[in-house]
Amino acid sequence: MVLAFTRLSFANITSLTQSAITTLPATTNYCNGFLKYGSPGGKVDLYLCREGYIVGYNYTTKQPSWVAYRLTAKSASNKKKRQDEFQSDPTIPFKYRAELSDYKNSGYDRGHLAPYASMDFSKTSATQSFYLSNMSPQRPGLNRKGWAKLEGDVRFWAQMYQELYVYTGPVFKNSKTHKTIGKNKVFVPEYFFKVIYAPRQNKSIAFIMPNANIDKKDVAKYRVSVKEVEQRTGLNFFNTFSTEQVATLTTQTSPMWRTSYA
Repeated sequence: MVLAFTRLSFANITSLTQSAITTLPATTNYCNGFLKYGSPGGKVDLYLCREGYIVGYNYTTKQPSWVAYRLTAKSASNKKKRQDEFQSDPTIPFKYRAELSDYKNSGYDRGHLAPYASMDFSKTSATQSFYLSNMSPQRPGLNRKGWAKLEGDVRFWAQMYQELYVYTGPVFKNSKTHKTIGKNKVFVPEYFFKVIYAPRQNKSIAFIMPNANIDKKDVAKYRVSVKEVEQRTGLNFFNTFSTEQVATLTTQTSPMWRTSYA
């Protein structure tokens, strides 16, 4: 059984990079402030605090309901040589976690939600990005093409706007049955979402992409409003803001942000 922590030592709060708790502390400083603008909520059985991101983990789907992280111009610029170290997450109870064998010969990639290239600002963060608790089954034609391009765009925006808060995760159709992979029956999402907030500019942009072959040049076609992401996932973004601020950030589909200086 995983116990809920009701009180935490705030002197050590940013070092809890391997912690798993069932109830969020009543502070926006928990886990490096990745949830500064509110927790997306939804079905979360464990909150997993990592050095570079936080996971709202779902026991039923055996993957995140969402992942949240903060990017800065500095962290997005750091580069470490990639070493693939995919591994199951030892902080997840055995019967609720995905294993490497679930993905083997499944036809799906182990798709990072907090991407390695955004987490390679330190050795610890880079290593933690390869936990399967940060993964979701993605079609190769999404993971290696359209989704990879969007992740690269997000890093560009972090450098351009200096700071971003990013929320990303799976989208499941509203049905009682789901396709799964592996012995542990890891759910296969039909879509994936990404919500990006630039606090200094006070603007947001959101995307929903199908779990299918998506060309890199077509990323902008999958822009949606944050409100549509909420309606299709049951999540709730920016809940530390006033009603008026939330409406400004969520109700309209943003124009595509520039993706180069050319």
